[in-house]
Amino acid sequence: MKRTIALLFSLVFLLFLTAGCGSRSYDAKELARIGVTGADGYGLLSLAIDDVHLKELLEAEGEKIREGDSKRLEALIQREAALNSLIYTADKISGLKNGDEIRITVNFDEGLAKSAGVRLKNTKFSYRVSGLVDAAVIDFEKDVELIFNGYDGDGEASLLLGGETGIYRAGFDFSFPEGNTKLKNGDRIRLQVKADNAYLTSRGKIARDRVLIFDVQGLAPLVPTDLFANLVLVYDGISGQGLVSLDVSRLPAGWVEAVGSGSPPVRFLAEPADSLSNGDRVTVRVLADEDFLAERGLRALAGEKTYTVSGLKEYPRHLDDTDLLPLFSRIDSFLRQDLSLRLDRNYWNRDQRTGEPVSLWDYRFEGGILRIYYGYEEQNRADNFLALFYKISIDGTCLEADPYESVYAPGDLVSSSLYLVYIVEDIMYDRPLPEDFRAIGLKLHGDVELDLVSRFKNQFGGEGVRIVEVPVPEQAPAISGEARLP
Repeated sequence: MKRTIALLFSLVFLLFLTAGCGSRSYDAKELARIGVTGADGYGLLSLAIDDVHLKELLEAEGEKIREGDSKRLEALIQREAALNSLIYTADKISGLKNGDEIRITVNFDEGLAKSAGVRLKNTKFSYRVSGLVDAAVIDFEKDVELIFNGYDGDGEASLLLGGETGIYRAGFDFSFPEGNTKLKNGDRIRLQVKADNAYLTSRGKIARDRVLIFDVQGLAPLVPTDLFANLVLVYDGISGQGLVSLDVSRLPAGWVEAVGSGSPPVRFLAEPADSLSNGDRVTVRVLADEDFLAERGLRALAGEKTYTVSGLKEYPRHLDDTDLLPLFSRIDSFLRQDLSLRLDRNYWNRDQRTGEPVSLWDYRFEGGILRIYYGYEEQNRADNFLALFYKISIDGTCLEADPYESVYAPGDLVSSSLYLVYIVEDIMYDRPLPEDFRAIGLKLHGDVELDLVSRFKNQFGGEGVRIVEVPVPEQAPAISGEARLP
């Protein structure tokens, strides 16, 4: 019996020794790292395991393990893992003031702690807040300035911060409720300041939300500029059908050239732009990007300007009041030479033929202009002509005649009338004067006036062509002469 009791006592003692070597008891409260920052009433609790203290405990236990004792080393590693699973939670972590009682709960991996032989006490404990100081108020009104840049009417406000407001800039939010651009001198601008007291009080500071009001001043005035000063209107075409184009080449290229797919900052529109006549009024409007101009310190002096059309070619619908005498003077030399050529080739008698004449005549002639017609395309009066009808009376004596070819014999006398139509092409083509033409030439001739008029209208008239008769001037020059015999 005594032997049995002794054996039982020895077994209990061994179990006690085994338990003593394989388990440890730790105070969770002592392993906590607790800190409170900020100002009184705005304190912020920080709570975590105290890594430094835990490391010191484990190192002290490790020093007691004999070299080669792998079981104790393995047990120490398990205890370290179990202790590192500690998680501290508090019922309140912000808005703290001195005297607050904070209840802290410790959670951990119970399975890991059991296998490692870790026993924890004080897994629930309290912490009293102390040591917080009153927050210092930041008077940001004296630290905030506005800088105004740009021009009057296009100014912009920017912040300039100093003092503690600049130091704790991250603790403030600044905004302009009505914007901070397009400002002019005399405007009042509101700056809304919101304080992030969570940030500020954690640094022992505090501030209140406020709205600051500033008067805009010091902006340079916009300079009035005449956008039309270097604009040139170019008129092309015929009066009544004229066109206008806008030459902007004398304005700065950056103003009138598009960037990318957008419109140029400065554009001009002319109304009307077509069907113009000399003396008409054209209104040009400027479409200017005000922001673009304001960035350069400018503003448009006027939004539109009226111009008088001039310089279009004048092609009248009739020539009733047009002086044709300069035209007759210009064509006189040509007309005399051409008429002599026609008479020498017997256009006035029955020996008329192409090629060399078959009879030679001594003749005298006289005549003048009988009719004048002015013709033009109704859709383009620049395409015009002037038809001059001449009547020439000739008296001639046959001097020589080729036998069998001429119908005349020497000594025959002939009197006749010759009608010729000269066409003057494109009158007034460069200047508004009928004597300014491109060409003149004989187009028709005959011995019957009305027949020639009919042929002329059939050949030169037609759809879209208007032909009007022009009064023959009383001072129209007569023409006369005689044959130029060898």
